[in-house]
Amino acid sequence: MTRAAPTEALPDYGRAIELLGAADRPVLTTHVQPDGDGIGSEVALALHLRALGKKAEILNPHPTARRFGFLEPDPPIVAYDSAAAERLLVETDLLVVLDIAVPNRLGRLEEHVRRLSPPTLIIDHHAGPATIRGFDLRDSEAAATGVMVFEMLVRWGATFTPEIATALYVAIAYDTGGFRYSNTRERTHEIAAELIRMGARATDANRHLFESFSLPRVRLLARALDRFRLSPRGRVASVVLPLADLEQVGAAPDDLDGIVETLRAIEGVEVAILLKEIGPEATKVSLRSSGPYDVAGFAGRFGGGGHRNAAGAFITSPLADVAERLIPQAHAAFDDGVRPDGGTKGGP
Repeated sequence: MTRAAPTEALPDYGRAIELLGAADRPVLTTHVQPDGDGIGSEVALALHLRALGKKAEILNPHPTARRFGFLEPDPPIVAYDSAAAERLLVETDLLVVLDIAVPNRLGRLEEHVRRLSPPTLIIDHHAGPATIRGFDLRDSEAAATGVMVFEMLVRWGATFTPEIATALYVAIAYDTGGFRYSNTRERTHEIAAELIRMGARATDANRHLFESFSLPRVRLLARALDRFRLSPRGRVASVVLPLADLEQVGAAPDDLDGIVETLRAIEGVEVAILLKEIGPEATKVSLRSSGPYDVAGFAGRFGGGGHRNAAGAFITSPLADVAERLIPQAHAAFDDGVRPDGGTKGGP
């Protein structure tokens, strides 16, 4: 077990540490369809809190995806169940929301959180105002929420076990696409190296994240590659996947991971779009881009957000309607010789 030396502290971390230190029964959560950054961050923080003798629980809107199952702590993550959610949120003295700052991303937990209104700490690296009530710990320059949790634990004087180090490594590696995305900074690599020195199982983590595909995931990717369309100038690639596609190949929601990145990797493509059906009146939009092409600004038109080169939105409209509205706008914004920030010629 290893201790790390902090860099210059920010005042926000001190307040977050105070809130966590005063809590006896914290409940940690993240967004719907929890990803590597959300799960890695909450597992690392929960392990530290449990080491301090606190009864920390993780309660998520959806079950843990197969590829992140190796991170499951003991006691394990609680997937949403109405009775369990009610019990944990009634008992908690601090709700810790990681990797999001807007309530609708809590999924079915949102109603419980709104009604019970527990004291809340938000830890997030996405830009934009928090609309969840509570103390907002934010760093939009951080490559991942896992970076923020690392910085906070260092300032707290935490002991980094190999399990904590591995969870944080997963968080950072996932959200930087294996340290390939533009959000990767010098500090990102420094933290990753420090985590490896602390015992992070980097090779094992990278295999789970990037080199282990279920057969349904491969079949779903094949459908996407057969069906995607390019804009007239070839700068925008888009694909629309209804629920029926997932059902027919036996895919889980996490099997969609990597599809939009694969489209972005096509030579000449600057912006990739994945529209997936969540329900009859619900569509999830995933956007990836390169260089100066600002998909976060574009996602904002549809109530979404994120980072310049990785963003998304959840739209309460049928898949076909969203595709009919969003894809032509993306072509106009990114394909027709317009500004690479997602604006249009002569537009705002």
